Amino acid sequence: MAELVGGAFLSSFFQVAFEKLSSNDFIDFFRRNKLDEMLLEKLHVTLNSINHVLDQAETKQYQSMYVKKWLDELKHIAYEVDQLLDEIATDAPLKKLKAESQPSTSKVLGFFSSFTNPFESRIIDLLRKLELLAKQKDMLGLKQDTCASNEGGVSWKPSQRLPSTSLVDESGIYGRDDDKEEIIKSLLLDIDCGNQVPIVSIVGLGGMGKTTLAQLVYNDQRIKENFEHRAWVYVSETFDVIGLTKAILRSFHSSADGEDLNLLQNQLQQVLIGKKYLLVLDDVWNRSEECWERLLLPLYHGSTRSKIIMTTRNKEVASVMKSPKVLNLMQLNKSECWSMFVRHAFHGRNASDYPDLESIGEKILEKCGGLPLAVKTLGNLLRRKFSKSEWVKILETDLLRLSEGDSNINPILRLSYHNLSSSLKRCFAYCSIFPRGYLFVKDELIKLWMAEGLLKCCGTYTSEEELGNDFFHDLESISFFQQSIKRDDEFLVMHDLVNDLAKSVSGEFCLRIEGDWTQDIPERTRHIWCSLRTINDEKKVEQICKAEGLKGLTFSLPGFLQFKMHNNVQHQMFSRLRYLRMLSLGGCYMTMLSDEISNLKLLRYLDLSYTRLASLPDSICMLYNLQTLLLENCKLTELPSCFCKLINLRHLHLKGNDIKKMPKLIGRLNHLHTLTDFVVGEHSGYDIKELAELNHLQGTLHISGLENIIDPTDATIANLKDKKHLEGLHMTYGATRETDGSIMERDASVLESLQPNRSLKWLTIVDYHGTSFPNWLDQCHLPNLVSLDLMRCKFCTQLPPLWLFPYLKRLSISSCYEIEIISSPNVPFRSLEILRFEDMSNWKEWLCVEGFPLLKELSIMSCPKLKKALPKHLPSLEILIIINCQELESSIPLSHNIRELRLYKCENILINELPSNLKEVFLGGTRVLESYMEQILSNNVFLEQLDVKDFNGVNQEWSNLDLCSCNSIRSLTIDGWHSSSLPFAWDLFINLYSLFLYDCPLLDSIYGEGLPLSLRSITIQKCPKLIASIEVLGLNKIYSLEDVTVCDDFVESFPKENLLPPNINTLHLDCCSKLRIIDNRGFLHLKYLKALCITNCCCLEHISGEDLPESLSTLYIAGCPLLQCHNISHIPSVKIFE
Repeated sequence: MAELVGGAFLSSFFQVAFEKLSSNDFIDFFRRNKLDEMLLEKLHVTLNSINHVLDQAETKQYQSMYVKKWLDELKHIAYEVDQLLDEIATDAPLKKLKAESQPSTSKVLGFFSSFTNPFESRIIDLLRKLELLAKQKDMLGLKQDTCASNEGGVSWKPSQRLPSTSLVDESGIYGRDDDKEEIIKSLLLDIDCGNQVPIVSIVGLGGMGKTTLAQLVYNDQRIKENFEHRAWVYVSETFDVIGLTKAILRSFHSSADGEDLNLLQNQLQQVLIGKKYLLVLDDVWNRSEECWERLLLPLYHGSTRSKIIMTTRNKEVASVMKSPKVLNLMQLNKSECWSMFVRHAFHGRNASDYPDLESIGEKILEKCGGLPLAVKTLGNLLRRKFSKSEWVKILETDLLRLSEGDSNINPILRLSYHNLSSSLKRCFAYCSIFPRGYLFVKDELIKLWMAEGLLKCCGTYTSEEELGNDFFHDLESISFFQQSIKRDDEFLVMHDLVNDLAKSVSGEFCLRIEGDWTQDIPERTRHIWCSLRTINDEKKVEQICKAEGLKGLTFSLPGFLQFKMHNNVQHQMFSRLRYLRMLSLGGCYMTMLSDEISNLKLLRYLDLSYTRLASLPDSICMLYNLQTLLLENCKLTELPSCFCKLINLRHLHLKGNDIKKMPKLIGRLNHLHTLTDFVVGEHSGYDIKELAELNHLQGTLHISGLENIIDPTDATIANLKDKKHLEGLHMTYGATRETDGSIMERDASVLESLQPNRSLKWLTIVDYHGTSFPNWLDQCHLPNLVSLDLMRCKFCTQLPPLWLFPYLKRLSISSCYEIEIISSPNVPFRSLEILRFEDMSNWKEWLCVEGFPLLKELSIMSCPKLKKALPKHLPSLEILIIINCQELESSIPLSHNIRELRLYKCENILINELPSNLKEVFLGGTRVLESYMEQILSNNVFLEQLDVKDFNGVNQEWSNLDLCSCNSIRSLTIDGWHSSSLPFAWDLFINLYSLFLYDCPLLDSIYGEGLPLSLRSITIQKCPKLIASIEVLGLNKIYSLEDVTVCDDFVESFPKENLLPPNINTLHLDCCSKLRIIDNRGFLHLKYLKALCITNCCCLEHISGEDLPESLSTLYIAGCPLLQCHNISHIPSVKIFE
């Protein structure tokens, strides 16, 4: 684990610079080029003199603008020094590459001569600048700091913070009731921690309300009654065992004299013997297990029912203290933030009396990102201020720029930053390039840190990736990185205020270009994140190319935009931005990559994903320093023949291409950690041997073209068995090929020879034509297997003993046509959580025992001959899917935890006991609907999503049902309803947000007086009679409606006047084959319409921007060959596809 101890931002840079200057390679370079070696000595001495005062300068920069200016100048020169050292380190290997190059590439390599510029003169110039800074440090009073920091703490303090106390004003606290109850429940619960005291940890970002929550719990009456002794101790970042022991003694109302730790701890032990107590340790920073063991030792002598509450910003502290209960405190929601803001800003007045301020206040709260401290701070700043201009001023102010007299936000967040090591500070500052709300993935960020040179291995770290992984977790542990609530767990995000903090510490060196940009790029900018919003954003690129000192450049594009990266644009970039270490062109429209890419000799990271590149120039192989090359979802069919020259390449991503075979000698790239795809080419089966030496591979490897391996010995030489870092393996044979006995036998021999390492976790086998699975597919050879997919193994008649895998959590079997019976002995799948069968055309019987104690999802799809039988009892089952199993005669498994049920074309299935916790239901087929619709809608009060499909029956008897589930349903989809009306009384759907009506050709009315007024999104597709009488739906009365989609073959004009409500944001017209007129009268009142999408409307001929609302910001048109658009230049984003 990387250490979080205070250190100056530039300290790690100086350390790396010293190592380079002292290296033999560097000294040899000077001697070989007959440079003055005294320059090395002078440079070393000057850097060393500056290095001694870095800590003090970092502290003083907040009190002296002159010191800050001095530090900024030093950072600028440090970048230049780093750049020069990098060039020197690259010079010799590049000359060697040049010597090995073919004559045909000599022209391409002509650029090398430009880098034999006088290094000596550049060193002299940098030395002069550094010596000037060294003189200025004395004038600024910067001296070597000889004061050692306290054990486990840091010497820096942004301001003197007041210690916390146990007192709290509960009336001003919002949104923590559930958290409070969760903590109290843990405190009142008996937890067995041996002879240690159970510690309940409250973890969260600074300003999240950890101390406040602890105060709420501490003062709760139940806590007072259950703990005869309570104590509150403020710890802070300065950890002093003697001082803390004395503080604990005083908190328990005992004297605490002297400095003898032994006497004090014995005194504390006597005070607590046999007593049930609650101790709160607030604001804990120290992560030393030894320190905590020493402090807590006397506390173990109290009652075994005693408890400790600890608040900390760092998850690692909770881990060190072995907390059995950790509460990760999250942001307040919008409603809670607004209540808190109103209390402080309006101070007893009614916010609704100030509608102008109310709307501004809602925007101000967006800046707070749910952080209670920020909400309270801004509310207090606006207290009793009712001038609109004052509120607008706060709205436009960066929260971190508020003075410390007005706000505690800056010092509280900066304290977390200043407790980071020097290396971590630089890694965090790098993240300032990300826009607010940007979702990122750990592995990609680590690659970017590597490209910047921020990960220099030392000590026990064997790779930069390993060090980066620890750095990442350190920043995540203090909540600088947080899991995204919008996407899956893989994605992380920075809180907006943390993002602002990163931007403030990176200063002028990182720049985000968003929206229109007409300014010059500041000279010292080193990293640019540029958002391209139109296909004509070349002027932005031209401006960027003037910043010739750039180290990193990222172009960000919205999903629908294809910015054309023409050759002239590439020429500018590659000829002028020669010091780039990182370049991301992902998503740009490129059919060709310029040969001049080889000018970027310092490049470590290159992203060309989602471009249209069909080939790469040979010159890309001269990027000696390249570590990461991302080529996902291009149109590549091959890689350059000299690809093996990229000897420093560590990560190669090739997913989504059509590569026919791998380049020769790719096995020489033995630093590769990531290789997403390896293709065995036709007539090149021996190429599989290139994998032999790639034993550092990690993550998941997809090997395709296995049918091209003729000799199984070649597969053995590939040596998958020794790739112990590989976690996932996807092995694919050709799908379309003739099969005979010899091919079956060869497939089996090849697969047997590709035995993976025991550490493998995920395995997928596709289109295997052997008749039996390999012998290594068992628990003895793959004891750590977690996920297994067997797809289209259509000649295998039996499955391996899958039930024996001890850690198998996910199992999917599909298109294995020869399997007729699946059985498992009386041995349970003790870890299995997901089980899926699909397209098993001959599967007839499942002989299963009750051996799935942890199974959460069971899915059986397209198994037409399966007759019996499902497990009777699956206690953990949450998701049950049975589709296209017409012969299956079985009851659904008994489980009280099922929340998602999907039944379609399985008329013989029985539901003996309906689950009561259903949240999502999909029912299809007339018989299934008639059998279970009433039962489900009458008994599930938690139902949120209902999908029904293919009904051809009579539904009069449903119309008067007491459908108690309707008021909880939020999403309703009706597909293939072949009746003239729906059975629902729409006034029951009081919380319906989304409605999708598809293929209901007879439907011409709705039951009741119109659709629910809660509706936000509606889609009507292939419902001709309903569209013809669409007015009866009363859409214009639904003011909550935001998104409307209409797909109909008969509508000729749309929308009619006053058909739609004024608040809609998005209108989508799709597959309206007879649509000829966009009726401007229907748009007159749509003042909030932002997006208009028109797709596949082949008869539409004309649309004018004058007829569209001024609010429109996006116009998307595709598949409308006759359409002519006029006067649309004012619309910010226009995308037209033929």
